[in-house]
Amino acid sequence: MSWLPLLPLLGVWILVVMSPGPDFLIVLRYSAGGSRRSGVRAAAGVVTGIGVWAVAGLFGVTVLVQRYEWLYTTARVAGALFLVAFGVATIRAARRQSPPAHSDTADGDTASADDAAPAVNPHGPGRLREWRAGLLTNLANPKALVFFGALFASLLPHRTDLVMRAVTLGAMLAVAFAWFSAVAFLAGSPWITRGYRRLKKRLDLLTGGLFVGMGALLIPR
Repeated sequence: MSWLPLLPLLGVWILVVMSPGPDFLIVLRYSAGGSRRSGVRAAAGVVTGIGVWAVAGLFGVTVLVQRYEWLYTTARVAGALFLVAFGVATIRAARRQSPPAHSDTADGDTASADDAAPAVNPHGPGRLREWRAGLLTNLANPKALVFFGALFASLLPHRTDLVMRAVTLGAMLAVAFAWFSAVAFLAGSPWITRGYRRLKKRLDLLTGGLFVGMGALLIPR
């Protein structure tokens, strides 16, 4: 099977993955507030979550969720609570921040010990912190499962074999990782990180508010 029938699907995916949302915010925050490497680790977590939803969509889990609506509702409530809790923790940490020390760095990957860690540390120490934050932020939105189910049902050719499905999934994940890594690289540039540290408290308050708002939008009505 050629790639030609898959181009519409990949085109739609590129537009969707580049649209701002919680995934974009979490990568931006860890990159500008920490380092490029922190942002890339958060991006890897986001892409891991995308892979989970995409695989579920490919193998028809969407149908199961549509049949048992309580599963979807439970996932939405859990995701909403996570985003709201993350936002509240970010706001509380921002309010406790002291005025930033003025110290410039040579590049986006070197900083003082205090500046290297974002204000919120809800996932424990270690290099997995950023990856977990990215993963949980992405998994907090179960609407992604519905999206992938609709995307594959409408744009993935019905006779696509397992190998081509795997290749398509790999291409989608590669696109997502490339985009979020680019965001991490740009947001981790020295002039952005210096600006972020000067406005850290205000930006963290804004980011926390956005997470709370996005979480509130997920709460079923």
